[in-house]
Amino acid sequence: MITAKGISKNYGGKIVLDAVDLSVSNGESAVIVGRNGIGKSTLLSILAGFLHPNAGAVKKSPVAFCPQEDNLFDELTVGDNIKFWQAAGDGEDIGWVIEALGVNEYMKKRVRHLSGGMKKCTAICCAISGQFETLILDEPFAGLDIFHKNALLLVFEKIKNDGKSVLYSSHNMDEIMGLDSTVYTLSNGKLSRFICNDSDVNLREALLSRV
Repeated sequence: MITAKGISKNYGGKIVLDAVDLSVSNGESAVIVGRNGIGKSTLLSILAGFLHPNAGAVKKSPVAFCPQEDNLFDELTVGDNIKFWQAAGDGEDIGWVIEALGVNEYMKKRVRHLSGGMKKCTAICCAISGQFETLILDEPFAGLDIFHKNALLLVFEKIKNDGKSVLYSSHNMDEIMGLDSTVYTLSNGKLSRFICNDSDVNLREALLSRV
């Protein structure tokens, strides 16, 4: 689980986050939706513990973080990258993730030879390879084709079914439509909460009005 209270962040006098509250419980998923450059990455970095807020506090169980830009070692193979992060995070076997995302097909390739989508899937595997209770991902669907997007959704479902939580960001409404998640919209530093469900025929319009 992860809970944030009153998170604020500013850069050079510009308010990026203004007293933000957020909560994701075990067995749940949530998405933060907002335009590019609105502060989603800043908020996720604070929640993951990689950035300090100017005010507020975060209470969380162990987290795994997959940033928007991958932190892979280009000269190592995909398999060696996963082994490195798995050892660093004292992780467990993630063969099911590797297979679900199709990463097993290029384990012996060097990262520098991968496409953007392949790198994204590899980075997600590396993040999941450690011990965590909450998985935090910044724009995880960016660069993925429809097959890998659907595969990633199944990975999220498995993680939730294991009693863990998932929190990710997106600027694309199509990526979160129909998901059984809590949706947070970020605009002008303020975070608003919206419950997403298939029965709401005006979901897209409701979300768009908040960002």
